[in-house]
Amino acid sequence: MEFLRDTNWQEVFEGWRDREASNPGWIECATKVKGWPDWESWRSFTAGQIDAAHRDWEMFQFTDPMQEIPEILLGPFSGWQSRVTNKNQTTFKELLEIPEQYEEWSKHTRVLSIMNGLPFATDLIGILRKDIDKIVCLEGHHRATAIALARKQGKQIDFSHTPVTIALTELLPEDSNLLDEILKRGTSKNPES
Repeated sequence: MEFLRDTNWQEVFEGWRDREASNPGWIECATKVKGWPDWESWRSFTAGQIDAAHRDWEMFQFTDPMQEIPEILLGPFSGWQSRVTNKNQTTFKELLEIPEQYEEWSKHTRVLSIMNGLPFATDLIGILRKDIDKIVCLEGHHRATAIALARKQGKQIDFSHTPVTIALTELLPEDSNLLDEILKRGTSKNPES
């Protein structure tokens, strides 16, 4: 990865809003599945779980997305972590090494649509875990899965003229339990006790 510039949470969140807030599927997830009044409330809660507004953020560009992105860890979200044994420590590449997961994602309409549309410029959001020096995906799971799937299937995708960037903040070693707390709490408005 290559450092581009410093940024702030407001700019990062604006990008997230641009990518998701008008998508009917994400609106339905926010309101009907998670119980929030709207997309903004749901994603703002998620951001609050990591105190995103009070963190330092930097923009990086992947120099080799096909190699780098599959090595990113799944984010601390039950929908993703329920698929793996090693909670908060499994990469997208490792996810697709699980036969039933590979089978499912190889047929997933949205992931296949993303994969078939590559390369395109896009931004992800992540957290750099300083305890293990690995990036955790906060936003961009389906795109990361599509790229990991393309790599696993041996598809050659030339990103040399198509920037894939990631907004990153650091999570210090003493705060690494934060991801387990987020996973335990979830992102529903009213989690089940």
